Amino acid sequence: MTVTEARDLIRLLSWILGAPVLDEEPVPDAEAMEAAAVLADQARQALGAGPDGRDVRALWCQVQPVVTVDRVPYDSDALPSGLRLVGRDG
Repeated sequence: MTVTEARDLIRLLSWILGAPVLDEEPVPDAEAMEAAAVLADQARQALGAGPDGRDVRALWCQVQPVVTVDRVPYDSDALPSGLRLVGRDG
C-alpha cells in the first residue's frame, strides 16, 4: 500500500467511524467521496474489475451514503449490529 492509498483509506475510515483519525479534523462528505473514488480507481487497476472512481462518485451523489450506529440497550439480550452504511433516506 502506498502512502497516498493509506491516507485515502484513513480519510474514508475516519468518515465511516464518524471520528477524526490521526488527530485530524473530521472528514467532510466530499472528501470521503473523493478518497473512496481514488481507492476504487486503484482497486480496479489492480484487479481489472469492480467500480471505478467515476462509478463511485455517481453512486455517492445518488445514494448520499451516511453511517448509522445501531445501539442496543445494555440490558438487552440482542447483539449490537454495529455500523451500517445506508442511504440518506434510510
